[in-house]
Amino acid sequence: MPSRPPVFRAPGWRPAPRKRPQVQDSYYGSAEWKRLREACWKRDGYRCTAEHCTTPDRGFGGRVIADHIIPRREGGEDALTNLRTLCPTCDNRRHGKRGG
Repeated sequence: MPSRPPVFRAPGWRPAPRKRPQVQDSYYGSAEWKRLREACWKRDGYRCTAEHCTTPDRGFGGRVIADHIIPRREGGEDALTNLRTLCPTCDNRRHGKRGG
């Protein structure tokens, strides 16, 4: 006895491809970056450090981003002194992304 009715699929139908996270630089998957990012988060108390952050609790309850102050593509170092913690809203505002 079937538990559900059959699902109609048009001829040639295929499920949408799974989206993979876009990592633009393989460095961001390295153990070195993960250690540096964690040190940045700990230093900043897992909170957004943007001066005029309007996000409630300034940090989405720990969901924050380690952001380069001087971007790598502009010669910024991968050093703790060149990193700061931002909430997703402030990071989107800084990088000009929509939705933030």
